[in-house]
Amino acid sequence: MKVIDSHMHLGECTIFGLKITEEELLNYIDKYNVSAIVVQPFPGAPDVVKVHNAIHELSLKTNRRVLGMASVNPHLSKEFVSNELNRVLKSLNFIAIKLHTAGHAISPINPKATMLFEHASKHKVPVMIHTGPGPFSDPMAAVPRAEEFSDVKIVLAHAGFGLYSSAALWIAKKYDNVYLETSWTYSYDLAAFLKEVPNKVLFGTDLIENAPVEFAKLDGLRLTDDVKELILYRNPKYVFNIQHL
Repeated sequence: MKVIDSHMHLGECTIFGLKITEEELLNYIDKYNVSAIVVQPFPGAPDVVKVHNAIHELSLKTNRRVLGMASVNPHLSKEFVSNELNRVLKSLNFIAIKLHTAGHAISPINPKATMLFEHASKHKVPVMIHTGPGPFSDPMAAVPRAEEFSDVKIVLAHAGFGLYSSAALWIAKKYDNVYLETSWTYSYDLAAFLKEVPNKVLFGTDLIENAPVEFAKLDGLRLTDDVKELILYRNPKYVFNIQHL
């Protein structure tokens, strides 16, 4: 069965003290036979341009098994953010934009976040929004953007992270353009998502160390092959418009 991992990082993070190397990422892909993996810089990347370039180089090296998600701090200059988003979405073939509410200390409704949704609309790519722990991370803050940018697919990373899972599910049920990414979710929340909105659930791991747990959650729920295929492949393929798989 093909697997698309919707949420992974590359490089280091000065905010959360994390680091994922290229070797670790490639080993993960091979170990779990991942067909494609959507990779973004950490919010605390010391040089986001450098990480974006590294993701692109890995994409070329792996025949697009690595796919890029842009992550730029919206508090930086408007010119820099706009130029970098245009660069990676047009020239480097990145397929999504990340709004890291906690890591970049910004609410989805902050005016500085508007350009991320504008670029997503312009380039026809989804926006992934961090939800769960941390400031500005209540998924309800994504509702005005889901309404304002109804043409943009919005992926709630961690689907509320347990803390706000009920709210994340409510939003996904109410808005056609809102989807749920599963990393860090509780098994019973994941079961509820699959019961209520099976076509809106995307598999993700977030960190290399999470991979065994995230795959085990699917096994523990004893899902049918059809449902597994939805989460692992068909849903992320549709949301991220992945054409080559």
